[in-house]
Amino acid sequence: MGFIRYKAAAYSWVLATPAGSEWRLLFGRGTGGALINEQQRIGSDYLTALAPQLVNFLGRGLGLGAVLLSRPGENRQSLFFSGDRYYWYDWDQRATLSEGPWTTLANWGTALPAGYRSQNDALLQAPDGAGGSRQTYFFKGGRVLTLNWSTGVVREALITEGPDASGCEGWARLPEDFRSGLDHVAPYKPAADGTRQSLLIKGTQGVLLNWRTGVLASGAFGQLGVPGLAALADHHREPIRPVTGRWTGTVGNQRVEVRVDLEGERTLGVISGDLFTGGTWTDSFRTTADLSIVPGHSDFLVSATGLSWANNSPWTQLTLLLPHVVVNSPARTAHVALSAPATSTMLQLTCSYVGPALRSVEMETDAMAGTQVFQSYDTSRGSVPRGYRNRVLTIASAFAEAGIELKNAGQVNVVADTTGADLKWSEAELHAAMEANFSLHQDTEQWKIWTFLATYHVLDPRVGGVMFDSIGRGRQGMAVFYNSLRDAESIGNAFELFAYVHELGHVFNLHHSWEKNLSTPPAPLGPGNGFGDLSWMNYPALYNYGGDRAGAQYFWQDFPYSFSDNELRHLRHGFHRHIVPGGDSFLTNTALDLSVTAQTFTLPGAGEDPGLSLSLGGKQFFGYGEPVMAELRLSRTGIRGDVEVAAAIGPKGERTKVVITDPYGRTRVFRPIARTCSGHGDAEATVTLTEANPAVYETAYLGYGADGLYFAEPGAYQVTAVHTGLDGARTVSSTRTIRVRTPLDRADQEVGELLTGDGQGTLLAFLGSDAPHLTSGNDALQEVIERHGEHPLTAYARLARGANAGRHFQTIGDGRVQVRQPDITESVTQLTEAITTSRTDQETGLDNLTLNAAFRRLATVHAKAGDLERAEATLDTLTTHFQEQGVPAAVQRHIQEQADTTRAAIRETAGEQPES
Repeated sequence: MGFIRYKAAAYSWVLATPAGSEWRLLFGRGTGGALINEQQRIGSDYLTALAPQLVNFLGRGLGLGAVLLSRPGENRQSLFFSGDRYYWYDWDQRATLSEGPWTTLANWGTALPAGYRSQNDALLQAPDGAGGSRQTYFFKGGRVLTLNWSTGVVREALITEGPDASGCEGWARLPEDFRSGLDHVAPYKPAADGTRQSLLIKGTQGVLLNWRTGVLASGAFGQLGVPGLAALADHHREPIRPVTGRWTGTVGNQRVEVRVDLEGERTLGVISGDLFTGGTWTDSFRTTADLSIVPGHSDFLVSATGLSWANNSPWTQLTLLLPHVVVNSPARTAHVALSAPATSTMLQLTCSYVGPALRSVEMETDAMAGTQVFQSYDTSRGSVPRGYRNRVLTIASAFAEAGIELKNAGQVNVVADTTGADLKWSEAELHAAMEANFSLHQDTEQWKIWTFLATYHVLDPRVGGVMFDSIGRGRQGMAVFYNSLRDAESIGNAFELFAYVHELGHVFNLHHSWEKNLSTPPAPLGPGNGFGDLSWMNYPALYNYGGDRAGAQYFWQDFPYSFSDNELRHLRHGFHRHIVPGGDSFLTNTALDLSVTAQTFTLPGAGEDPGLSLSLGGKQFFGYGEPVMAELRLSRTGIRGDVEVAAAIGPKGERTKVVITDPYGRTRVFRPIARTCSGHGDAEATVTLTEANPAVYETAYLGYGADGLYFAEPGAYQVTAVHTGLDGARTVSSTRTIRVRTPLDRADQEVGELLTGDGQGTLLAFLGSDAPHLTSGNDALQEVIERHGEHPLTAYARLARGANAGRHFQTIGDGRVQVRQPDITESVTQLTEAITTSRTDQETGLDNLTLNAAFRRLATVHAKAGDLERAEATLDTLTTHFQEQGVPAAVQRHIQEQADTTRAAIRETAGEQPES
């Protein structure tokens, strides 16, 4: 990225060139320009004709920015900028005094903060600081920074607050359009009382500003009351046709799409593209170094070396000739060349402009009857950052600002419901509904996505959305849960918009802000270990920028309704398969940052909160192929007294990571097969640990997740958990050794293999499903039951089949919800058999954690059949079984609490009053 951003204007730089007391402005682009004074246009010609002093300046045709340095009594001197280089030119000596990377200029390389090290809008020289040190104003976006060349940053503020701490009252009166994204800022002649005045330019519009009193004039150049500006030639006063966007061309059976990202606010100064042969993607490239831009009169040349390729194509250099024409002129083509200078290999083609979007996606939307698809949100209705320009946002406009065009694929399809079912959706049901009802769906990579406006998630009524499609050619579908948002009073406000944009971010392979280092390969975290990111991919309730700025209230005060810079790089310039729906697996090759080396997730050496203790419990020896379960326990130590903690402490939540090291020393962080997003609301669910209620528990299935099987081979595995508390402090468990036994006989081998496929792993994680894409997994589980009915591990196959049979399975077909009703008899048979086998011996059948859950599920199935007596008896058996096993008293109390919670839910469903 260059130090000064490229401007879609008739001139690249504007420089004050006073002649004695006469105010003059020199407009430059390439080797040509225009010179004016207050009253007239002096000329339009080659720069060397307008300013003969530039004859020895060899960089005059490259400049993208310039600033006058001269002090009274000194030779006239200027800085010119091109790419990442500066040129310090003395007009009177007609000599370049110095040149090089801008980072070598005075203290700029060390003193300028990250936000001002590239793509600056404009520079203006400030009065000298104490001791005669030079000072410069840097304008970028809606802010301005004052840099002292000796001491460093003096001030950084909103443009409307002015470059200096005093004498800048007039900047607060700038028109809305001139409060950010200025193209040029040039000195204008001082007011009669000596007050500084400036000419601000943005596109073809200008503002004459008195720094104390405000706007003197604004509008097109001819409306500013300066005859010299009005006399500029037409081509200097007309808007230029933009080049940022997507260009495409073909040669033979090869097609190239080129993404140009040069103009506008938050431009990244990157060129990227995709190559296709006969319609099949073959490679992607992006520029990684600063672009060389050579402006011309009717076109300009962009070149870059050291391209980054997805599949190692041989070309190392990009040359792109782009048109530079006014908007009302006919559209022109661009010329693209990819070459390898050391060889004769070259790809050349002509490209046509497709449009301003860097990518284009079709979105098909289905919505349950009774729900309403989000329309728009006016940001002026809520809190916004200081200086933020309010606007009305839609889902499409939020992504348009990121360079992605979201096109509606027809009208919203309303899904009728006459079933009377609970309409709570699981990931498996959502995936089946997508395959049945998404008319554009194909099991391939394509720029097409399905959005479903559902009611509730099956597991948690607080879940606001989910990118559920993680199987096969995934990332093609997402759901937003309307009833959950309605219950949280989030319909029509910023949270509703946030839910849609956040889930679509997952569709485009963006991770949560605080989990980017868990991606493959790891991506860098933002401030506060990611919790301080001001991004659609953070959770408002988890926001923590440090100090007292934590929580949803401060998030909305700071959030500019945008993606972070590295997320923008991914969305705009990630390689094709890294982002296209149906491409790379979720969380593989996600958020792209060209400037930061990411660190992999590492466990802290010790806990950071003495008030909390985290432990991993459960079985330590598992058979080959046996699903691995663990229980997490977060408890109060008493050192800090009562402690407020997150209610969800398992790896499906947002705060706990489980790290698994296999027998070969390879370490992975467990990633659940599907993650719901419950953080779209303004508060995270919490509980307070007290002396009477000292711990929270959660059972986690660790056997299968987003990376496949985690315990696939016999041997010893080291498992450690780390939990991030509400205050950001981390609590680490002791490392627990889990051993997977070697199969003892052929039956062990066969059963283990039948339980360890991807489909089987998914079914064990979901406890069964009717989804068509899991048919082979269901067949394998059924084979275990039929061929190995007496084997202890068959209990897990029975559990998954029985749990699924005990609940209805809903999908969509023919425009309405279709429901497969529960098979109570099958469910009771399979669950009872699984429980009976497991009660005979602690080392066979289901482990204790899973057995506990199976008891409670069986009770629920009995209740669903109307047999409350057997449901109650099952729960009683649950508690007495573990009492007879001699489990610790604290564990018995926890099991009793779980049984009582299930009993209360059963009675509530049956319409009975709870016991007092």
